[in-house]
Amino acid sequence: MTLNAFAKRGLRSPELFTMAAEAAIPIIDTFNSQGLANTVNAFAKMDHQHPMLFDEVANAAIPIIDTFNSQALANTVNAFARMDHQHPMLFDEVANVAIPIINTFESQHLANTVNAFAKMDHQHPMLFDEVANAAIPIINTFNSQHLANTVNAFAKMDHQHPMLFDEVANAAIPIIDTFNSQHLANTVNAFAKMDHPHPMLFDEVANAAIPIIDTFNSQDIASTVNAFAKMDHQHPMLFDEVAKAAIPIIDTFSSQGLANTVNAYAKMDHNHPMLFDEVANAAIPIIGTFNSQSLANLVSAIAKMRQDSESCLAVYSAIANTIKANRHYLKEATDIGLSAIAYAFLKGGHVDDELLELIGIEVSVRGAELSLGSREWGHLAVAFKNCKSPVADKVFELLFRSFLEQVDKNDERLLESIADVYNAVLTGEHFNDVPSDFLTILTKLAMEYSSQARMEDVRDILIGATRVDIRGDPLQRELYTTYRSLFERYRMDMSPFSRDSINETYEYLGLS
Repeated sequence: MTLNAFAKRGLRSPELFTMAAEAAIPIIDTFNSQGLANTVNAFAKMDHQHPMLFDEVANAAIPIIDTFNSQALANTVNAFARMDHQHPMLFDEVANVAIPIINTFESQHLANTVNAFAKMDHQHPMLFDEVANAAIPIINTFNSQHLANTVNAFAKMDHQHPMLFDEVANAAIPIIDTFNSQHLANTVNAFAKMDHPHPMLFDEVANAAIPIIDTFNSQDIASTVNAFAKMDHQHPMLFDEVAKAAIPIIDTFSSQGLANTVNAYAKMDHNHPMLFDEVANAAIPIIGTFNSQSLANLVSAIAKMRQDSESCLAVYSAIANTIKANRHYLKEATDIGLSAIAYAFLKGGHVDDELLELIGIEVSVRGAELSLGSREWGHLAVAFKNCKSPVADKVFELLFRSFLEQVDKNDERLLESIADVYNAVLTGEHFNDVPSDFLTILTKLAMEYSSQARMEDVRDILIGATRVDIRGDPLQRELYTTYRSLFERYRMDMSPFSRDSINETYEYLGLS
């Protein structure tokens, strides 16, 4: 019985495989292409590690690579990938030989080839383009696994091919009930990663997922809701069913899985207090395993959804204590992550001056190299507005210099950021530090983008403006005139204090 036969039948015999490898190495040059492919394929199927054999197979394969057919090429790289055995030269040679005969590859060979290259993070854009071109005409011969693995490979390698993704979606929808949990999760995750919208596919994935949601493992659950959130695709029933499936297995979630899951619910504004509570309970004992991004995502989600259970509130303390004891978290955090953590603690009503000071120090150290959008600057401004210290002074100094440069006039929520900054600099501890030209430009932007106004924006801007010498500043009077109808629209949604304060200013200006 050959090794390949043992592997096909799942008959484990480590001693036999080791002996076979030792016998094969001295005569490896006598193996033909099929023999080489079958050998590594058998070792991979049985998960039997033998690095020396794989190196010798690669060395023997390269000189005769032109004799490999499509199946042998696909099986060889697939075996190396499954065993996580790097051999860049072999992969390059396989690609070079595969491209001219790519139309002889069947669906499984195409899927396995790109999947192997992706797993080994081996870039070969030409191969991926040719695989896509070969796959599209035969896409209806792909089964669920091949479809999922193909788009997953393209997504892992960040290789854009919109036509392939459209064709995969069209082929997947009629057979979506044949997809298992991993295929469903990998498919939507790939579309989300490549920012390729396909609402019908996402609806069908949701419909197929719900009846088998209890078969999803923690990674599949996190990937699925994260994909729906990234594509802003609403499906409340799916999110409810995912929560029910996640809670009993919450202890199997990794730190990233926990953070990504609640982050997805927060992005979609889908409230599920029990899920958040269970995530908090699972997260606190392993909080030291979270990386900076996961910490930011976790606390931001809890703050955004205003979760105030005992467990969720305890997350703030756990994260604060972890960061203060291990300051590398802030050094490793992205610029956006720093802003997110500071803002989340403010939004959650959890004041921690020491943590805020540490975030401010890191922001100051990065200085002009900070890469923040207007929204993130707005969040920092709100977080630091009541903090008067040399560090806070530096944060606002950077804000005054950088915010206007980062304004994205195509941002549909730009006014929200403008309102955050406007209110923070005018009602906080840094009112006397605001450069006049900065305030002038900010006021003009507030008027220019008033059509985006929410109640909160109207309130924050008009409350902020009450601190300016309005009668002596025609621009501020113009601001109040511009916002008059907006105030009337939203006044009853405001607190009595905010409503009365703004109304007094209108009366003072004779605009009531």
